[in-house]
Amino acid sequence: MGDHPLVASLIEQYQRRGDTAEHRQKMSAVSVRINDYEELCLLTSVADDGGDEADNLAMAVLVRLAVEYEPERHNGRRMICHFLLQSAHVLRMLQTTDFCDSIRERVDVYPFTMDEVWSRCMVLDYEPISIHSEQTVHLVILGMTDMAEMVAMNAAQVAHYPNFIRDTRLRTRITLIDEQAEAKSQQWVTRYQQLYDNSYYRIIKPAEDRVVSKFHLPAYKANYEAQADFVDVEWEFVEATIASTVVREKLRLWSGDRSGQLLTLAFCHRDANRNLSETQLLPQEVYTERIPVYAYMPNGGTTIDCVRPFGMTDRGYDVSLPLVQMAKTVKYVYDLCYQENDEHWSGRLKFAAEIDMSKRERLWQEERQLMRMSNIYNAMTIASKMRSVGLNADDWDKFYDIPQQEIELLSEVEHNRWCVERLIMGWRPCNVQEQAAIDADIRKKEELKKRKIHYDLRPYRELRPDATGKPVAIYDLCLSYCLPLIAKSFADEKGGGVE
Repeated sequence: MGDHPLVASLIEQYQRRGDTAEHRQKMSAVSVRINDYEELCLLTSVADDGGDEADNLAMAVLVRLAVEYEPERHNGRRMICHFLLQSAHVLRMLQTTDFCDSIRERVDVYPFTMDEVWSRCMVLDYEPISIHSEQTVHLVILGMTDMAEMVAMNAAQVAHYPNFIRDTRLRTRITLIDEQAEAKSQQWVTRYQQLYDNSYYRIIKPAEDRVVSKFHLPAYKANYEAQADFVDVEWEFVEATIASTVVREKLRLWSGDRSGQLLTLAFCHRDANRNLSETQLLPQEVYTERIPVYAYMPNGGTTIDCVRPFGMTDRGYDVSLPLVQMAKTVKYVYDLCYQENDEHWSGRLKFAAEIDMSKRERLWQEERQLMRMSNIYNAMTIASKMRSVGLNADDWDKFYDIPQQEIELLSEVEHNRWCVERLIMGWRPCNVQEQAAIDADIRKKEELKKRKIHYDLRPYRELRPDATGKPVAIYDLCLSYCLPLIAKSFADEKGGGVE
């Protein structure tokens, strides 16, 4: 339902898998017999009435159709709804807020924007980063737009590697370059306050005498008792353009530093013509060193050979929801670990050996939207974890050969990833007083979690037992032990490997 360039791609996908797809150009619930269908695609467009208004109108359509849908007429299955939004902030709201019961009990809604879909397309660790690597990921984004924010935050969710455990100076770096970087950075820092409060970041003005106008240390360095860094992503905001001599020289030097960093460039200005023209201003070393260069091109068009277009509005969304399918298994593994090791902790870890698919689906139906996103963010890192231990996308079966030492490393990587995810979602670590209060009475841990204050936001090696006496690290260990199971279940469903 809806008039959007994505329609042709969606119909082709459904037909390819043997389904029948019908397209209604108008976004209206009138005369739609919703129980005749198994899936629904609600497609807003800016032309419908602007971003927020279009999303609000589509939400009203969804509510009306959801009330009329009867799962009992479909063997108890909820309808799947692919919900294309226009507004980034509406997307964030729907990803972190539970839908009302009239929707949640009848329909599984998967909201997305095309910017979000395409922001996940970049493979930043295009050379594997192992525990012994000296390389770090360095993502440079030009233009601080909504797309730039999507790209940056998805990179922060994914780019976590074992070598940070060996040397905490080996952090992923995200550099944002914009003519108004300082003013826009204030908006970002406010929007993601807990993330930036607990991160290294700096504001750079190459044209001024005082080049570094601000250098920020993580709050936990001063306010918390953490003895080591546990946020493995750092940031810099550069007030300049690609025409800046300093920026061009930095890009030239970074391009030649293949032993120290894996550089990726993303042009994210709203103007596609500007993105394309600025790729031609890059120093030659970027291309001779084959540095990945992405240009935001929402309407497609011609690019030069070395530039990878992304952000197109007429393709890119997969109705099979591959990340969701993997996230379902992540949720299943985590819940089973919690149940098996909860009341009768013996000191010996129990974890899933096989997947009960019907139970997996049932657990997913019960999961709140916020925690669904947490499982999806975890699933987004499966491929990079495989690469970090030397495995390719189709090598899921070799996971059973991973030594115990590497399982424990992946467990620590998972904890670091989880810390950044929680910070992005607005949680913060305990301060000294709150930590002392929980140390005296572990039951206060749950009380503080209701205020988005988490006792476990700390270095992995400083994690402490929970109220049952179990080490909380067992959940990261469970997920790491079960990576072969997660990857295999996904491969079996898709008929291939993890991309």
